[in-house]
Amino acid sequence: NASTTALSVTGGRFAVEARWRIATGASGDGIASPLTSDTGTFWFFAPSNLEVVVKVLDACGFPGAPRFWVFAAGLTDVEVTLTVTDTVSGAVKTYRNLLGTAFQPVQDTGAFATCP
Repeated sequence: NASTTALSVTGGRFAVEARWRIATGASGDGIASPLTSDTGTFWFFAPSNLEVVVKVLDACGFPGAPRFWVFAAGLTDVEVTLTVTDTVSGAVKTYRNLLGTAFQPVQDTGAFATCP
């Protein structure tokens, strides 16, 4: 199974990519590892060191505000930019954690109003 830089989650509806940057200016793409149909992880420097976990949850059946939700957690202080793309609508959301700060969790329950 070849390494890939994009997670395909929620039935392939969403593509998630992660980029990292360190204080020296070096940067690169995170390597994606799927976990379940809606969740995956990224590692940056070693496969055994998972740095970011991402989940895109289909809440379209929720009454009131049907949306796709985005959650992410990380164990890193490198700069991380997560890009989540709805491959059907083309909508894109970007989340950034600044260099030198502990990863701030993403809890975006209004991420994509692109339900079918």
